[in-house]
Amino acid sequence: MDEAWVTIGSVNGAARLDLKRVQGSSGLGVMQLQFHIAAFCVEEQALGRAMWLEGKLYADGLGGSSGYIGRLAVDDSPVTLFKVGASTSFMLVADLDHRQLQIIEERRTGTIKFRLYLTGTTMRDGRLERIGVGNFEHEVTQSTWAAVLEQMQYRRLLLIELDAPDAGRSSEFKEALDYYRAAEKHYLNQEWRLTVESLRQTLAALVGKKVDEQDEAADVETAAKTLRKESNKANVGYAPRAEQVRRALKFTTDLGAHPEVAETTKADAYSTLLMVGGLLHGWQR
Repeated sequence: MDEAWVTIGSVNGAARLDLKRVQGSSGLGVMQLQFHIAAFCVEEQALGRAMWLEGKLYADGLGGSSGYIGRLAVDDSPVTLFKVGASTSFMLVADLDHRQLQIIEERRTGTIKFRLYLTGTTMRDGRLERIGVGNFEHEVTQSTWAAVLEQMQYRRLLLIELDAPDAGRSSEFKEALDYYRAAEKHYLNQEWRLTVESLRQTLAALVGKKVDEQDEAADVETAAKTLRKESNKANVGYAPRAEQVRRALKFTTDLGAHPEVAETTKADAYSTLLMVGGLLHGWQR
């Protein structure tokens, strides 16, 4: 249903709303879905009436994650019709964050059906009056959704979000997680050197070691070669492979602790924070 009818007073179908197309736009950490609507004045009761429209946006076709997305608002409110039979255009917009888009992309299997539930008010004799507004159902094909994502610049963003792991796995893991949270705080405070240092402590605590018990480059190389030989003889699971990742990351943070403070950049801190976070998420020891 790409059309909805507006009831004003006792007159059903005083105006008609046609949903024409969906687009996307990119903002500062927030994206926007834009539903382009054409409003037609059908009856005189809608003539010259300013209509303030709002609503809620839902999505279907996303498995167990189908449901409420966010609020809908008119981009340039109110909507006013000045001639019977004439039309005007406006946009209903909904803000989305990166996490919502990520969930949609993870759960989407084909077309997405958006449901727009609208309400509204108008002015009559100097007082606000509720009006009845029908609802839209609009299917977006895979090709159209791909274009919307491009407009939102979603594919230009490298986004990694992980659920916080359970601190109750072991006392070592809890300590490691505490150091990781400290690293996150240092990062938010733009303390790049301290971020890397806390990650160094995270990686040591993960296996019950002290932070100064560090592997030299030769040790990391030897351990990797040994694992490679073992993998040629038998299957090697994720746990021993993850240990090699931990060793390499620990060596990375050891290097990050030695240069001058200014040599540890935001990019160093951020990339290491992501890598260590991924390791914690899947740690099986």
